[in-house]
Amino acid sequence: MMRPRHTIQHRLVLYVSLCLLALSVLSSGVSYRLSFDRELDNAIALERQLVKTIQAQAEVAVYASNTAIAEGVIEGLLANPGILAVQIVGKSSRHFQVGATPENTSYVTSVTEYPLFSPVDGTERIGSISIFRNETMIRTDATSNAQHQTVLLLLHVLVTALLIILFSRHLVGKPVAQLAETLATIKPGSGKRVHVPARHANTEIGSLGESANALIQAAEEALAEVEALATTDALTGLLNRRAFMAKLADEQARLQRHELRRTCVLMLDLDHFKDINDRHGHAAGDAVLQYFGHLLSHELRKIDSAGRIGGEEFAILLPDTHPQSAFTFAERLRSLLESAAIPYGDKNLGITVSIGIGRLDPSEPEAGLALRRADHALYRAKHEGRNRVLID
Repeated sequence: MMRPRHTIQHRLVLYVSLCLLALSVLSSGVSYRLSFDRELDNAIALERQLVKTIQAQAEVAVYASNTAIAEGVIEGLLANPGILAVQIVGKSSRHFQVGATPENTSYVTSVTEYPLFSPVDGTERIGSISIFRNETMIRTDATSNAQHQTVLLLLHVLVTALLIILFSRHLVGKPVAQLAETLATIKPGSGKRVHVPARHANTEIGSLGESANALIQAAEEALAEVEALATTDALTGLLNRRAFMAKLADEQARLQRHELRRTCVLMLDLDHFKDINDRHGHAAGDAVLQYFGHLLSHELRKIDSAGRIGGEEFAILLPDTHPQSAFTFAERLRSLLESAAIPYGDKNLGITVSIGIGRLDPSEPEAGLALRRADHALYRAKHEGRNRVLID
């Protein structure tokens, strides 16, 4: 059974329609709430400004029990359509009171009381002004504003939806969807590529496929380069310190699962390496380091790992190796380097290496302890005359 055509367009129309409905309901409620709050805040702000303006007159009226001044104050406040009624009340023994509560109870009102203080010292409270707000009018204005904003929002959304539907007929289709699905399944390094049908090879779909394949190829090359930079010492081609320490930690975890296995770690330091740099230059020192890196790579098994820890210091991880076997291996390395003539320009350089050996202990929480033991053995080898191998 063939699937109906334009499925994407039909779904898009449905989704846009549902979004329109949801936005209509949501915008109406939010707009009304925001408009009401804004109208109420504006009314309160205006009310406070008016009260601040006439407060001195009201305080004089209450202090002097002057009804005429109080009525003038009330008349001025009632000029604001948002105020339904005003009541000025004094706290003196004469119970001065001007104004009244709203007579029309059909209005929705709220009241705010503002204190009045003695005009003489400004601290003694002598009465208050009660303002009855016309919240019915505020709600009416808020509703009108909310409806206006909702209509504008719906028009914007409707126009946008129509434009999306119009352009989707020409720009969104099955070839693009298939290309997107294919790209979603391809990860750099998997070897997969985008294959565009022959009928689309000379169209924009074909160009997109070619661009996608070029990006995948570039991503794979960049990923390989980043991985190499992140794990390899550029001069010797060995692991860098971080990558070697990660290998060491992995080996410690493996030993903790298989406690009967034996693994050794070696710390190596080229003897009097500074003399090479001082006498022949740093380029000569680099040549010695490169030669030693190649020597290690040649002598190691596939399961072994070697890294440049820093400067002229190196480390080697020998899985499944007894300390005595590690000693034999280290002694062979020492002997090979001692007898080597390292070519540099028109001369041959010679150098020796001191090596310390430590065994990984599965009961220890981290492999760094074994590396420190190997480093301690290396220190002893240096102290005892260099060009030798010692086991911690």
